[in-house]
Amino acid sequence: MIKIKKIKLNLILGVLVAFLLYQIIISEGYAILVARQQSGNINLDVPVQGINFVKVFAFAIFLATIIIFNTKRFRKINFNKISLYLILTVIVSILAGIEIVIMLMRIILVMCPNVIDFISNNYLVSINSVYFIILLGIGTFLFVFLTLVNRKVKYIKFLTKEVKRIKDNGFGKTIEVKGNDELAQLCDSINNMSLELGEKIENEKIMEKNKSELITNVSHDLRNPLTSIIGYVDLLKKNGFQDKDKFKEYIDVIDERTRSLNKLINELFEYTKLTSHDIKLNYSKVEIGSLVEQLVGEYTPIFNREGLEVYKDISSEDIFINIDVEKIVRVLENLLTNAKKYSLRNDKVLVTLYKEDDEYVVISLANKTKSIDKDELNNIFERFYKVDKSRKEQDNAGLGLSIVKRIVELHNGEVNAELDNDVIEFIVKLPLK
Repeated sequence: MIKIKKIKLNLILGVLVAFLLYQIIISEGYAILVARQQSGNINLDVPVQGINFVKVFAFAIFLATIIIFNTKRFRKINFNKISLYLILTVIVSILAGIEIVIMLMRIILVMCPNVIDFISNNYLVSINSVYFIILLGIGTFLFVFLTLVNRKVKYIKFLTKEVKRIKDNGFGKTIEVKGNDELAQLCDSINNMSLELGEKIENEKIMEKNKSELITNVSHDLRNPLTSIIGYVDLLKKNGFQDKDKFKEYIDVIDERTRSLNKLINELFEYTKLTSHDIKLNYSKVEIGSLVEQLVGEYTPIFNREGLEVYKDISSEDIFINIDVEKIVRVLENLLTNAKKYSLRNDKVLVTLYKEDDEYVVISLANKTKSIDKDELNNIFERFYKVDKSRKEQDNAGLGLSIVKRIVELHNGEVNAELDNDVIEFIVKLPLK
């Protein structure tokens, strides 16, 4: 069963125009034949043949008009444009009014052949008939016009209601798009605006939350070493230089806490720069294997002093990649420092580098560590996140892994951590192109 809403407007318009042309041809054909018969130019048999010819000709025009309006050129016309829709609404309404008047007159003439003589001989009836025809045409026009326009009016009311709903309930909501006209485009634009503003507001909330957490965490990690420094400074003021051993111990603690503060402040400054919108990378083409080999070589003595053996599995193939060397070095240094800090002593650290599917270079660093819950891996790259909650307070969690994640993301890469029993592996993937 054909649904009315699926019938194309070009076809509806074609049927109306075709029907109007059909009526005009039939009416004009009858008029010409009657006039010729009355003038005596044709005999009585000719009008019958003429009427049949007129009907066939009118029907042919009817079909031809529908076919023309259903051609590709007419189908391509977007009848849903409001300007064109309103013009067509007026045209269709006028045609409908004319069609109703013509059909009514034909019915009256068929049922009452002498009605014309009656109307022409009665002035009052003739005047009222004219008024009736005019009112019928206008009434039909208004009915069809309002019916067609009401579709758009309803959608405008619907849009108004939905926009108010978005205003009351918050951005991020969408409105159902109906049709393919300017109102539908407006609706689509409202949806895009709502989604974008909703996303921006959500991001601002997250940024505000992150800022608050950052201030809290920084305050916490700054307060502990500062409290320690103040305490030892008070002891120095109280005891002076009487006990040289105590004096040296206090100075060493103050020096350690000061360096810890300096490291945290530098990391915070670096992370702030990396998260700014105007950050720019200084790309250069390097052989990544040599770079990793060099850095691991520099850290090997440090690992050895901690009772850790370093094993390397670095691809012998020259792998060139465009990176910001300084920042990728920072990534590797942070991962190596993290491994030194959290590896179980008298064990090993494995550094691997290889190419994956000619699309990525993969750098991984694996080491044994204390038992970690797999659920904690999702948070390990968060700022100031501590896996070991029992660690002493003055040992801050820092921003090392957060900096790693941000730098890798700036290179359009990805970094993640995987856990296999007590072995944690950090995997960095950087695109080759």
